[in-house]
Amino acid sequence: YIASESGYHFEEWPILLSVLVLVRWLQLIWSCRAMATVGQKILPILSASFSAQIGGIMVVTTCSLMGFMHGALALELGNAVPEHYSVVLGSLKLLLLGDGDGINAALTLGTAPKDGNVLTFLFLLAAVVIFCVVVLNLFIAVHGEAYDKAQEKAYTSFVQERAAICLQCLLRPSWPPPCCLRRRVSHRLATSVVLLVLCLVIWAILLREPTISVWYPTALLFLCFWVTDALLVQRGWDKTQGEQHYLWMCYRESFDKKKLLPAERDSSQDDLDGRIAALKRENMVLHKKLMREVARCHGDTVKASNTLCDRVEVLETRLRGLESSIGTLLENIHTVSKLGRRLQESPTAPILE
Repeated sequence: YIASESGYHFEEWPILLSVLVLVRWLQLIWSCRAMATVGQKILPILSASFSAQIGGIMVVTTCSLMGFMHGALALELGNAVPEHYSVVLGSLKLLLLGDGDGINAALTLGTAPKDGNVLTFLFLLAAVVIFCVVVLNLFIAVHGEAYDKAQEKAYTSFVQERAAICLQCLLRPSWPPPCCLRRRVSHRLATSVVLLVLCLVIWAILLREPTISVWYPTALLFLCFWVTDALLVQRGWDKTQGEQHYLWMCYRESFDKKKLLPAERDSSQDDLDGRIAALKRENMVLHKKLMREVARCHGDTVKASNTLCDRVEVLETRLRGLESSIGTLLENIHTVSKLGRRLQESPTAPILE
């Protein structure tokens, strides 16, 4: 209303209004990253969308898209009156949306009839197979892997982002300045609201005055926002009591860092990988442990087998000696029994040794 009364109409600047509205909505999404309810859901999406992991597939996707679009424009040059905009629009519909109008646009490139010819059909087939089937699915897979990695450390990223926001607030200009340490504001929020309402009223009055340039109320509003922001980020401690400044690094008593990291993780690795990569690493670590355990068991088995063989040989030797002793003892028993029978039959008979 104030803009209309001052002679400014949004209809005169549709492009600027469109960009401003889009930027504001994106800024709203970015501002919600610090909220506990949606922050842990927004940060993985933003991190995966701007991750360096999708840089390679992004280049491949962009080059493939531009290549097929350029090829379609080249085929359209065979037409007496090339329709470049229709070709670009149809190519985007075909490659990104898989729309039926894009298929018709690809078949009728150049001087081809409504149902297309061999050249346009081969071009359509190559575009569908290479870009729509291969490249787009690879892009989705790589982006999904990047999101999976970001989701694995969503809570850590959320806490780090909150800490970064707190650091930015601490680095902003605040009231009171260093020269006026004792002029602290007790009720920061109430003072900021009153000052903001007062400045908005003055700003609206100045805008309705045709003799005053719009730059003056704009500068006043900027100064008001700057002062209220400085009041809101006022330090919570008293700078004159330096001996009471403490920095506490707190964590739970039950916190165990070893439980958060996989076994035998390299300490030089800075970031945590995603779930699939972590499972692969854990599988490799467990496989190495299992192989070492199998090798150790094999060595123990071989050593035990050799020891057992030695003991069996010793036992066989002792058994053969025992068998020989038993044989000799049996012979002596037989000899003694024979002599006993002879003595019973003839007590006066001589005993032969």
